[in-house]
Amino acid sequence: MALLVGSVLALAGCGSGDDDDDGGAGGGDGTVTETWAGFCTGTFTEDTAITDVFGDPAFTARAGSEYLMADFSDSFDPRADFLYLTPAGPDEFPLEPKPDGSWPFTSNCTIGEGVPYYAVFNSVSVFADEGLTTKLCDLGAGEVLPAAGSGRGFAYAGAVDSAALYELILGPFSAQCQDQDRGYIRVPQTQSFGSTTWLVPVAGIIGPE
Repeated sequence: MALLVGSVLALAGCGSGDDDDDGGAGGGDGTVTETWAGFCTGTFTEDTAITDVFGDPAFTARAGSEYLMADFSDSFDPRADFLYLTPAGPDEFPLEPKPDGSWPFTSNCTIGEGVPYYAVFNSVSVFADEGLTTKLCDLGAGEVLPAAGSGRGFAYAGAVDSAALYELILGPFSAQCQDQDRGYIRVPQTQSFGSTTWLVPVAGIIGPE
């Protein structure tokens, strides 16, 4: 899974579906919406500059802003991964602790104890083939399943007109996708943090222990 996600980040960032007018992942400021408020979130206690994967400034997380968490781990180097929710899908941004080991946010979850889930942020059709001719299933915006013991992730698989083709690990959604462990989705081009990217609509999140 790490290799899959890594290949995507190297290409264009992460996280939208081919039906980004169906509910949408979030509003214009990236913060958590009511749909996701019961999962792990972080509320920033001070204005915090966030950089992108290249180290360039992306945006400032303002004090009082609450963002959905994809991970909050201390198993190796402590880190928190957040999802910036946009109408096109979730865009992940990582955060490391401050030099003194403290975090610029508070959370409803304890580090290292979040329960993994797999979440759909924008409705998307999943296909069995790269040509997108044989549909396996439709995943609806807001669907969430526990993900313990199952794979999660995605990898860039090619271009489809102005969109991109991604191979998606279905994990707990396999049962509703004809018991297949992987499928292909079409992801439209969008803008995030001032750059062109493709946001995959299915992402891992964590919930309170």
